[in-house]
Amino acid sequence: MLEFRKRINVSTDLFVVKNLIGSILQGVGLAYLFPVLLVWFYPDQIEYVPYFAIPGMACVLFGAWLSRHSSKVEDVNLRQAMIAAAFTWLFASFVSVVPFMKIANMSFVDSYFESMSAWTGTGLTMMSHLSSYPKILLFWRAWMQWLGGIGIVLVALSILIRPGVAAARLYRAEARSERILPNLVNTSKVIFEIYLALTLVGAYLYYINGMNPFDALTHAMTGLGTGGMSTHDQSIGFFHSPAINAVTIFLMIMGAVNFTVHYKLFKSKSLKPFFEDIQVRYMFIFLIPAIAIIAYSLYQVGDPVGQALQGAIFHAVSAISCTGFQITSLSNYPEVAKFIIAILMVIGGGAGSTAGGIKLIRVTLMYESLKWTIESAILPRGAVIKRKVGNYVFSEEDIQEVMSFTMTYLAFLLFGTVYTMLRVKASLANALFEVASAQGNVGLSVGITSPHMPVDLKILYILLMWIGRLEIFSTLVFIISIAFLLPRVARK
Repeated sequence: MLEFRKRINVSTDLFVVKNLIGSILQGVGLAYLFPVLLVWFYPDQIEYVPYFAIPGMACVLFGAWLSRHSSKVEDVNLRQAMIAAAFTWLFASFVSVVPFMKIANMSFVDSYFESMSAWTGTGLTMMSHLSSYPKILLFWRAWMQWLGGIGIVLVALSILIRPGVAAARLYRAEARSERILPNLVNTSKVIFEIYLALTLVGAYLYYINGMNPFDALTHAMTGLGTGGMSTHDQSIGFFHSPAINAVTIFLMIMGAVNFTVHYKLFKSKSLKPFFEDIQVRYMFIFLIPAIAIIAYSLYQVGDPVGQALQGAIFHAVSAISCTGFQITSLSNYPEVAKFIIAILMVIGGGAGSTAGGIKLIRVTLMYESLKWTIESAILPRGAVIKRKVGNYVFSEEDIQEVMSFTMTYLAFLLFGTVYTMLRVKASLANALFEVASAQGNVGLSVGITSPHMPVDLKILYILLMWIGRLEIFSTLVFIISIAFLLPRVARK
C-alpha cells in the first residue's frame, strides 16, 4: 500500500483524468440533446424539451471546460483510464436522472437506478404502466441503452478523442480489447457503422411484422444493444407474435456476437465466419441443453409442448445474450428453470459484444485450461502445450487474469445473493436470479426489482450494474484510487 501511495502523482492524475472525463462528457451531453429531435414527430411533447436541452447543454459546457487543456495530455496510463471510465458511467447516470424525476415524478434513487440500468444495458426498471409515459421519455431509455450497449467510451473514441495512447487506454478500460483495424479510432468507427446498420435492419424487420414505427425503432435499439427495455410492461410478450419473437431472437444473438465476427460477415459476405467463431459455437453448446431442461421443466408444470419450447428458447437466448426481453412472467417459472436461466446470465455473451456476464471466451478458457492442466500432468516433462482456443492464443498470464476475474465476479454474485435473501426473504433461486440479472447487465426479473424494494437493495443493485458493466477491475481501481487520492488532496 505504501508503495502504491508513492507511485501516485496526485496533480498529474487529476489533470489527466479530468481532461479524459471532459472529452467523454461532451459526448454524453450531445446524447442528451438527441431526444429533442423527437418533437418534430410528436409536437405535443415540446413541453418536455427543457428537461433534455438544459442538462444536455450543461453537460457539454462542463465537459468542454474540463477538457480545455486536453491537447497537453501526452500519455495516459491504464489506471488513469480506468478511473476516467468508471467515473464517467457514474456521472452519466447521475446527469441523466432529470427526465425521470421531472417527467415521471420518480425519486432520485429510483431515477438513478433507471439511468444506471439504461446506460449499463441492464434493463431492470423502476417504472410501470409504460404506455402512459410520454414517448420522448421512453425513447430516452432506449437511446441510453443503445449508446450504453456500444459503450459511452467507444462512442467518444469514434467522435471526440484524438488517436493515440489515451484512446487505446480508455478502450481497454471500458472492457474492450478486440481490434478490427490497426487504427483504434477507425476500429471504433467501423463498429459504430455495423451497429447502426444492424439497428436499422432490426427496426425494418419489426415494422414489416406489425410494430408501429416508434416501437420498431426502440425495440431494435434495445434488442441489438442487449438492454431489453421495452415500451410496454409485458415486454415482447405484449405483441403476441411468433414473428416478432423470431426477430427479437435474431437481434439478441447479433448483439451477443463479437463485432469482429460482424465485420468478417460484412466483408466476406458469407456466414462462414459466424459459425467458425469459437464463442458462437460455445453459445449454442450452452443453449441447447439449457433450452431442453427449461422446456422440460415447463412441460412438467403443465405448459403445452409448443408453448414450453417457445418460452425456453426465447428466455434462454435473452439470458445468455444479457438482453432481458420477456414474453411471459418469469416469477411463476419452476425453480430449476430459474436456476438454469441464472447460469446463462452469469455466463453471458461474447467478448467484444454488447452483452454482459463473465463472457463466453472466459468460460471456454477455464474449461480448456482444465484440460491443459491434465495434459501437463500426463505428458512427459518439457512437453509444449499450445494454449489455443479457436483463433485465440493465450499466455499463462491471460489464464491467471481470467481466473482472477471469474473468482471476483462470483464473489460479488455470492454476496449480492446472500444479501438479497436476508433483506427481502427471497428464495435462493429468486435471489440468485435477480442478482445475476443486475450484475450481468441482463434485465430479466422474477419480481424482486420494483419501486417498493428497500433503498439499500436498490443501491446495491446500482453498484452491481456499474461493476458488471465495467467488468469489475476498472471499478475496483477507481474505488481504491479515490480512497488514496482523497486524503492527499485534502492535505493539500
